[in-house]
Amino acid sequence: MRIIRTLMVMVICLMAMTHATAQTGDTGVALPDQLMLADPFIIKHDGWYYIYGTSDSDGIAVYRSRDLKNWSGRCGNAKKSLALHKDDVWGERLFWAPEVYKFGDKFIMTYSSQVHICYAESDSPCGPFVQKEQRPYLPNEGGIDGSIFTDDDGKAYIFWVRFEEGNIIWVAELTPDLKEIKMETARRLIEPLEGTWEKKMYTIAEGPITIKHKGKYYLTYSCNDYRSQEYAVGLAVADHPLGPYKRHDKNPLLHRHCGYAGTGHHAIFRDGRKYYMVYHAHKDHTTAEPRQTLIAPIKFRRDKDNGKNAYRIEVSEKIIIPRIEK
Repeated sequence: MRIIRTLMVMVICLMAMTHATAQTGDTGVALPDQLMLADPFIIKHDGWYYIYGTSDSDGIAVYRSRDLKNWSGRCGNAKKSLALHKDDVWGERLFWAPEVYKFGDKFIMTYSSQVHICYAESDSPCGPFVQKEQRPYLPNEGGIDGSIFTDDDGKAYIFWVRFEEGNIIWVAELTPDLKEIKMETARRLIEPLEGTWEKKMYTIAEGPITIKHKGKYYLTYSCNDYRSQEYAVGLAVADHPLGPYKRHDKNPLLHRHCGYAGTGHHAIFRDGRKYYMVYHAHKDHTTAEPRQTLIAPIKFRRDKDNGKNAYRIEVSEKIIIPRIEK
């Protein structure tokens, strides 16, 4: 029986490798016309998907698509066809990890610049995103990867990375206009744990994304240095946006996904009743940069091992590889 089980595992692994190869033709290697954005984020508006990411030294790029597979060239309304250009905001360089949300009649972008979390707004998902008052959220404190979650009652929270002998994920309430952090509400959430998948390379927890499902709050995050092939995504669950959050016992939920290396710094977006995860991966198995963009459907699955109303997130292997239209 042990031999039979071993053979079955080998067959399943071979099938998974074959399936992953079928997605790209060369597992884990970027294609010539593939969209290459690190720290990607997608929003849907008026039938179009808009994707933002880390790629340009002068700001934040944006592309758009009808089907998630075929993407336009840059469609930004700021200089250089960017969504956000450095001339319109605080900061001169190091534009990272944008996220965009519809808030009233405005589009709000959070992003990092010069290792500070920032906020800008626009009338269009294509920008230009600008700051009337050019400053970061926390002028006297560095930070990265700001991510806004708005609860059903309209109260907004920001999850971000603070520097404390490493990268640590925190959360705090925002003022109703989203422009100020209520630091008196700040809570420390995720610090990489020694001896686990979270700490294979340096003390880094980053890229927090929070969604609500069936009354619970699902915080997903990345650990390890992004240059590590072990860069991966974990899940923690709470009963309140401020926590405390309990790590899922099946972590990591995204690790070397479909044969790619360095899969992480993701975002989760909803399209009707469907959920997707967009994330980046290394260019190939020897080079991290430029990072390629990938999309995978996800589902919430009942998790009976962790309680009656518990769910886990399952990432599909039927990945979508975004391509730039010629």
